Amino acid sequence: MRKKSFLVVAGLLTLTALLPAQGVEKSMPPTSLFFWTILCGSICLTVAAIFGIFGQSKAFCNASDNIARNPASADSIKGLLIISLALMESLVIYVLLIDLILFFVNWGKYTVR
Repeated sequence: MRKKSFLVVAGLLTLTALLPAQGVEKSMPPTSLFFWTILCGSICLTVAAIFGIFGQSKAFCNASDNIARNPASADSIKGLLIISLALMESLVIYVLLIDLILFFVNWGKYTVR
């Protein structure tokens, strides 16, 4: 099942990477470049948020299971959980930061004429 889902995701990412190359002229208008930037940025942010939420829920589930099994180690598990949740959330925030940078770039300067 994991191999099949990996192949589906890899295939979709490959098709998504090739999609902008279909029928592109030599000089893309800035609006088209801006559109593809917004589209790719929103897709990346969505994927990062989904995997971030999945990772955080898995970490919380495992931490609560381990605390239930061994209540004496609750303090150390809680500390590690907070650090790991902060690191997972920072990855999503980095993707948001990159998307905001791409959103505010003046694309008119960087088009090929």
